[in-house]
Amino acid sequence: MTLSEYAAGASADEASTAPPELLVVVATTEDAAALAPLGRLGPPGSGDDADGPVHPVLIATGPEPLDVDAALDDLGAPAGRLLLLDGPCESWAEEAARMVVRLDALLVEEPPAGIVVRGGTEAALAATRSALRLRVPVLHLAAEPDTAEHAATQAAVVELAAWQTSPSGGVPYPTEIDLLVHRLLTPPQSERQRAADQTVVRMPSGRGPRSTMTA
Repeated sequence: MTLSEYAAGASADEASTAPPELLVVVATTEDAAALAPLGRLGPPGSGDDADGPVHPVLIATGPEPLDVDAALDDLGAPAGRLLLLDGPCESWAEEAARMVVRLDALLVEEPPAGIVVRGGTEAALAATRSALRLRVPVLHLAAEPDTAEHAATQAAVVELAAWQTSPSGGVPYPTEIDLLVHRLLTPPQSERQRAADQTVVRMPSGRGPRSTMTA
């Protein structure tokens, strides 16, 4: 579901009161540290929310969702959803199967305007597969894999996300979501950094010749 399709399917009251949700899958404490800036916005209408096309909602999940939820709380970015797997999993296959069921049910219940996944966790793969089936735009953020399995899973997620926005997949690339997410995740440049940026040309304040400008 694209942003325009989401808006077309919503009532006039819903469209005017709040932007659609952007679900952010947080499957590890490393994900929590990387994605916390997306959860530090106030709820729509609070005055603290970003002026964007969607409202990010963090989903604490993975094999240890309570640890992820606690990490997000410590980072000042509380989760909007807590997705439990009904007990410990004895294998990665069991974790993947349960994750597919839970995330698919979540997306079907109320399809979001998009979904953000990171790295190569089973949660990222499950969310991507469910999103493709429902035609919900996927934005994947790369992470340094710590195991060969995570590297392989991340490669699969990258391919699925790329296929979705290809001519065969037929889903427009979520440009608005991409810009919002990267704006929120990129730390603001300090004054000193901007002053040292050689791509910034500072024009002379006086009316002297242009040869006096510095870069």
